[in-house]
Amino acid sequence: MKTIMYLHAGAEMYGSDKVLLQLVTGLDKKQFKPIVVLPEHGPLEHTLISNHIQTEVILYPILRRKYFNPKGFLNYVSGYLRSEKKLTVLAKKYQVDLIHVNTLAVLEGITLKKRIKKPLIWHVHEILLSPKFMWKLTAYLSAKYADKIVVVSNATGEHLKKAGYAKKNQIVTIYNGIKLPVQSNHSDFRRDYGIPSDAFVFGHVGRINAWKGQEDFLEASLKLMPDYPRMHILFSGDAYKGEEWREDKLKKEIDESGFRNRIHYLGFQEDIDRVYRTMDTLVSTSNGRETFSLVVAEAMSLSKPIIAYDVAGPSELIENNKTGYLVPAKDLVELAGKMRILLDINSIKDNFGHQAYKRVCKYFSQKQFLQNFTREYNLFL
Repeated sequence: MKTIMYLHAGAEMYGSDKVLLQLVTGLDKKQFKPIVVLPEHGPLEHTLISNHIQTEVILYPILRRKYFNPKGFLNYVSGYLRSEKKLTVLAKKYQVDLIHVNTLAVLEGITLKKRIKKPLIWHVHEILLSPKFMWKLTAYLSAKYADKIVVVSNATGEHLKKAGYAKKNQIVTIYNGIKLPVQSNHSDFRRDYGIPSDAFVFGHVGRINAWKGQEDFLEASLKLMPDYPRMHILFSGDAYKGEEWREDKLKKEIDESGFRNRIHYLGFQEDIDRVYRTMDTLVSTSNGRETFSLVVAEAMSLSKPIIAYDVAGPSELIENNKTGYLVPAKDLVELAGKMRILLDINSIKDNFGHQAYKRVCKYFSQKQFLQNFTREYNLFL
């Protein structure tokens, strides 16, 4: 049995958190022993422990914008150096054979690799567009120190390659895998939020930030709501710590929209499948930073059609005019137009949803995801 140490960027239950959870719980425990190290306490920690995954918390710094100033840089370096000693002690204690770094925001794997002299796999979930120097820096560091870079989509890999540092065959794409939900469960949030059973619900799921596009979804929806009295929309997700003002701003816009009784803010929901079952269609308005879009794949696994901006990850997940619609980013007229089609022709929604489920089963299964990672691990163990 080989021991793999995972260094992750947080302890919440969003995209990369859920992917990590799925990976470490799904691995063959006769082959691999996962040790997950988190920089903070949170829901992910509790879920890992309940699944009998060895979990440690060491307060190491994560590369965020708050460090992009002289004082922040000094705080980052001091925190990095303090945590590296603890990580090294931990790695030696568990006799780690391989380091798996999850997201580009975690740089601690670099020094740890040097200290324990073990291979490093860097799992990249993000496309960094700005600041440009951070894209170039993380592309350089991952190319220099990773024995293999695993990206969650071809678009993510191409963006890294553009920096010009990656070696030949260093980057490999492994799509995130989806654990198919129990289809016999039909519970949703409609009764909880006063949504009529015959309402047509468009939903948006994701962190409230500058690039997920919640305001685009709201604006496009408001173009349609006067003409469709049975149309409702919902938002699920909250903001990063320190950016709660974004959440407050969105709530204020909802309150002032004139359709408050048909717009539902669910916040973060642990039972995400229940959120998807509440909606008829998922709308994804993320920009080009959306590398894979776990929410798109999850909604597809529940037979939901998708309307998404034609960017990066979603463009690899969705078959246009077959499992949903891809529309040009920021084109709110086209976005509203595609929403209108689904409102008018119910049979399209049902057909898209059926094809979406089949596509997830064929190309984005949990089994394929685990097999692909097992193959990569075995190259170094």
